[in-house]
Amino acid sequence: MVRLEVVSRLDRLRGFFAGFPFVEWGLALAIGAIGVVFIHSATLDDENFAGQAPRHAAALVALALLMAPVAYLPRARLLRAAWLVYCGAVVMLALVPVFGVTINGAKRWFRVAGTSIQPTELLKPALILVLARWLRFRSKAGFVESVGVPLALTVVPFLLMVRQPDLGSALSLLPVLLAMCWVSGARARTLIAIAVLGVLCLVAVFPALHGYQKERILVWLAQSEMSQVQRSGAGYHLWQSLVAVGSGGLTGSGLFEGLQNRFDFLPYRSTDFLFAVVAEETGLVGGLTMIAVYLGFCILMLRRAARIRDRFGRLLAAGVAAYFATHLFIHVGVCTGLLAPTGLPLPLLSYGRSSLIGAWAALALFAHASLQRERNLSGDMFL
Repeated sequence: MVRLEVVSRLDRLRGFFAGFPFVEWGLALAIGAIGVVFIHSATLDDENFAGQAPRHAAALVALALLMAPVAYLPRARLLRAAWLVYCGAVVMLALVPVFGVTINGAKRWFRVAGTSIQPTELLKPALILVLARWLRFRSKAGFVESVGVPLALTVVPFLLMVRQPDLGSALSLLPVLLAMCWVSGARARTLIAIAVLGVLCLVAVFPALHGYQKERILVWLAQSEMSQVQRSGAGYHLWQSLVAVGSGGLTGSGLFEGLQNRFDFLPYRSTDFLFAVVAEETGLVGGLTMIAVYLGFCILMLRRAARIRDRFGRLLAAGVAAYFATHLFIHVGVCTGLLAPTGLPLPLLSYGRSSLIGAWAALALFAHASLQRERNLSGDMFL
């Protein structure tokens, strides 16, 4: 009798955890652990940032535990909260110019109890949630409902981010929007037209950018002809990153031995340019391995998204996969000179508590999508 009761409890426990994305969750922790190693390397000789690695490790584990229960929230409750969460995140973004603090020449943060909070990072999972809620029944809707409204929901925070200025985060929203619209059933030619329009808008916005942003873009466009003055001025971030990546060679200079890193030449090396530290110390082999692990993490999420039957869950999972893949592309592109320098950490790998919160919130939405299977009587087979 006792044995049957124990078996019954184990079956209930297995049922409770069935469907939870343990592989993706474990890979996220592994990527975060690699990040701890390189954050430690990036801050090894800088007493001002010496505590970043242990803080990142503690936050990584704590958030993995704290965000897991979100996966088990009732679907109806998460749907009801979507608009509230999105509007709250947008309001926070709008209040940054008024109540925010300026760090490194940009006003992007709130100071709360001695801790800096960046609303931009919290907006990203909120946008994925509200887009999934809106698009879940729009597969056969007209242009306004299937693309126009999602575009408006994205443009509002996009403009607020550009104003801060935070061009990197603003740009990271667009691929997520396009991916989720495509998964919802929007026509490919419509999305291509939107992408082209987005590029044209970026060109139109160029005159309104800050002076230092214009200079960095112009130097990046002619990086092969960068002068000595530019290397110590507008092109400093780009040049030092290129030197760090190039000096890594095939196998790198060794862990904790990168010269650009150790001698403080590489700026923002624990956040926006952490991949340059990885490439310098582990070389082409280590850099490509890091990209392969992160890309594999994104592909696993996309594969799971393809197997999710309900539209809301599929949209959530696809949006989260696009979120991580976009950050990988922009972060590595900036560090290797393929993209113009713009501040954007690599979630889970780079230091930044707000970035880490946003990443785990997105993963919690992904886990929720993997677990929930609630039927309804609507036109779609699943909620």
